This record gives sequence, C-alpha cells and structure tokens, in this order.
Amino acid sequence: MIEELRIKNFAIIESLSIPLAEGFNVLTGETGAGKSIIVDAIGVLLKEKLSASDFVKHGKNEAVIEVVFSDVGLSGTDDDLIILKRVIPVQGKTKSYINDSIYTSQGFVKIASQLINIHGQHEHTYLLKKENHIEFLDTIAGLNEEVNAFAEIYEKVLTLREKIELLKHELITKRQKKELMEFQLKEIESVQLKEGEEEELNEQRKILKNVLKLKELAENAFSLLYDGKNSVQENLSQTLTTLKELVRFDSKAEEIKNLVESALAQIDEAIYSLRKLKESYEPDPFTLEKIEERLTLLNRLKSKYGGSIKEILEYAKNIEKELSIVSISEEEIKKLEEELDTVQTEMNKKADELSQKRKNLAKRIKAKVNEELKGVGFSNPQFEIRISEKEISSKGKDDVEFYFSANPGEPPKPLSKVASGGELSRLMLALKCVELKEAKKHIKSMTLIFDEIDAGIGGSVAENVGRRLRELARYYQVLCVTHLPQIAAKAQHHLKVEKVIWDEKTVVKVELLNKAKRKEEIARMLSGRITESSLFHAEELLQD
Repeated sequence: MIEELRIKNFAIIESLSIPLAEGFNVLTGETGAGKSIIVDAIGVLLKEKLSASDFVKHGKNEAVIEVVFSDVGLSGTDDDLIILKRVIPVQGKTKSYINDSIYTSQGFVKIASQLINIHGQHEHTYLLKKENHIEFLDTIAGLNEEVNAFAEIYEKVLTLREKIELLKHELITKRQKKELMEFQLKEIESVQLKEGEEEELNEQRKILKNVLKLKELAENAFSLLYDGKNSVQENLSQTLTTLKELVRFDSKAEEIKNLVESALAQIDEAIYSLRKLKESYEPDPFTLEKIEERLTLLNRLKSKYGGSIKEILEYAKNIEKELSIVSISEEEIKKLEEELDTVQTEMNKKADELSQKRKNLAKRIKAKVNEELKGVGFSNPQFEIRISEKEISSKGKDDVEFYFSANPGEPPKPLSKVASGGELSRLMLALKCVELKEAKKHIKSMTLIFDEIDAGIGGSVAENVGRRLRELARYYQVLCVTHLPQIAAKAQHHLKVEKVIWDEKTVVKVELLNKAKRKEEIARMLSGRITESSLFHAEELLQD
C-alpha cells in the first residue's frame, strides 16, 4: 500500500507530502482545490510516455513524483518497502527509479501497474463503447492470459498467410523473369551473332550503295594501267625492252632493268586483281536489302541488350548463368500452407474453447454484477452480457456487448442507449468490485484509486457506494476523490485539499483531519457552510 506520496513542481503544486493509511482513504476539498491534480500525479507512474509541458510547474526545471509503498510482496522482489520515483525534466527524457535503481519506462510502468489501479470518469466513456466490452469481460473473468496466448496464434496465422502471399507473388515474379530471360536468350541465339559482323556488313553496304561509282573508278584505273593508249603496262614494257638493249652495252643498267622488270610484274598482278575487282562491281539490290535488314536487326538488339555485338553476346552469357541458378519451386509454399492449415485448426479450436469459457463465466459474472448493483442502490437491476459470433480476430470469435436496465418492466438495452451518468458510475463500481473479487488472490498492498466515481449520484445511493468502497478496503488500500459527504463519511482516513495564498503564491495544502475537523468538513460538504444543523447531520453520517 502507499504510505506516502511526495509531489514536487507538478502543475500548480510546488511541494507536497501526503500520508496514506491502510483501508479506505478519502480526499475532499472545494472544486479546483487540486484533488484531481494529486490523482494525475499518481497517474504519471502508470504512463510510459510523458510530456513535460503537461506537468512541470511554470518556471521550474523538473517535476518529481515519489511514492513510498510498504508490504509490497511483489513477485521477483524481496523488499518490504519500495520507493517509486519519476523525474520529469523540461528538457531531456523522463527518468524512472525503483529504490534508486534506474529502470526503463516500460519496466517501471509494469511494476507500478501491479501496485496501483486508477479508475476515473474517463472510464465511463470507455464503458459506453461496445468494442471495449470484451476487454471488461476478459479482465473480470481472468481470461487475459488465455486471450494473449490466442492472440499469438492469431498473429502466427496472419504471418503465415502474409508469407505465403509474398512467396506466391515472388514465384510469379520469378516465373515471369525466367520466361523473359528465356525469350531474350532465344532471341539472341536465333540471330547467330558473330563478333566483327557489323563492321563487315557496313563495309559491304557501303560498296553496294556506291557500286556504279566504284565500277567507273575501277574501269578508269584499269584503262590507265592496261587498256588505254600509252597505258602504264605498255610504257613499262617498252621501257624494259630499251633497258635490256642498254644492258648489253653497260652492265651498270642491270639493276635499273631489274627494278623495272619487277615493277612490270607487279603491274601485271595489279591489272589481274583490278580486272576481277571491276567485274565484281555489279548492282545487287537484293543483297543490299538483306544487309539493311540484318543491320536493322543488329541495331534493335543493341538497343535492348548492349551497345555492341560483343556486349550482346556477354549479356547472353550472363542470362545463361542466371537461368542456371533461378529456381522456381512450390515446395516451400506447400510446406507453409500445410503449416497454416495446422495452425488455423489450432486457432479455431482455441477460439471455440475461449468462446465457451466466456459464455460460462459470463453467466456467473452477470449474477455477481447484478448482486453488486443491488448493493449500490438499484432495486431490480438487469445487467446482461450478450455474446454472439463474428469473424475471428485477435480476441477470438466473440462479439460481446453489455445490456442494462435499471427500471423494472423495461427490457435490457445496449448500455450506450439506457445508462445515465450516475448509473454508469455505479455500474463501473460494480464491475470493478466483481473484477477485484474474482481475482485469484487479493493483493492488500495494491492501491485502488477512484477519481470522481460519485458523478451523478447522491443521497442513499451515495451511502451505498460509500459502503461498497469501504468493503473493498478490506482487501485493498482505497483512495477516493469525492464531493459527496455520504461517501466521505464512510472513509477510515480523511484528507482535505486546500488552495491557499502564501507569500503571494498559490500553494496546495493537504491536511489529515482529526475527528473534529472531519466533522466540520463533512458539514461543509453537506450544506456548503458549517452550521449547527450541518454539524448535526455530519455527526449522524459519521456514526453510521
């Protein structure tokens, strides 16, 4: 239980120390005195993410919340005394300590939530939302562990389904890729490319496109060498005859004669080759067309697979290598589908088991909630938990909704359509009482905090709520913030919150009331001021 709460530089609170005791503690005071701020400070211990701007007092560097617990008995700890402390700086990260050892926010909140349970007015809205009813039922029925275990199976099913879909998509992609590569390889191989082919084709193309001009040039060259008047061959032949005559008289001309003789032999060879060349220059539109088609094909392949024939052939080799390692197998998908069938069967079985447990426990919980509702002023309450089947989700296959009627003769209707604010407060208290009583073991060290649970009620109903809270205090430490004297009078320890002006500053003060001051505070709560009549009625309330 909480022995002491220390608050420093939090909201409008500069420094405050609040003692709490075992049993039923009540916190009262004028509206705006700071009661809910104190509850908010305790709530800071249960939040993983905090914003300094929401909490730190204006002009201060950090807020500090410190709670001293005794008789803890937490699993995993041997300490009888635990101090939870959170430091919230304006700049930087929140620091969380347990007995001066630093903890992560997640680890800190996990421990703090085992010690503190806060119920505020916002939970009324939470209760009105049908989608939250299944969580209420599971918490009260003690099924959260089973629901979490089911959620793991459900997530596994979703993961397997997603993996199978991804693999199927991957399989289609691989198959398409393989088909494309096979097509590309076939296209390249069918062309039967050779390195140097393009250069050769371009040369042939150039000749065929200029064949008439080339033929004319060759004819002219041939005429000059052989066929024309005073041709090179004729002149060299005459020159050779003259030189032979010269050699007969002067041997020094022998070398010159040999050179001309050699030149004449080369001219003869040139004439022979030139004759063949000029005869080859004949127009061939068919061959030119084929060459053009081949070059067009090569250019198309180059635009797709590389800038040259060499690059295209390299691309083809790479395709062959890749095709040899691309495996298209449905075996893995088949194994996963078999695993999915097994897990889905298990999921459906667990969903059926969980559903049956909910239905069985819902009957008992319904009866207990109705009994609790009678204890908080409903003469003939009709609370029902209706369970229908829906598509399986992470919580199972059940659709849970609370129905309620506070009036005899009126059939139960969905909670959101029938319950008033005051009825919701009492219904929430009844649910909370059943939840706590259904727990496998009571943890007397746990502190239950009720902030404005008395909204919309008064008179004898408020007295009944007070009695219920005092009964809860037999098993847990209870702290209740209330405006109702009927509830405050049922408490065993009464704390009063005030805002006072001291040294030109607003200061929040908390006082543990003795018997006399407590009677005065109850009297003030009854009539708004302290009179003989209100004091008399306060005495009556306190004697109950």
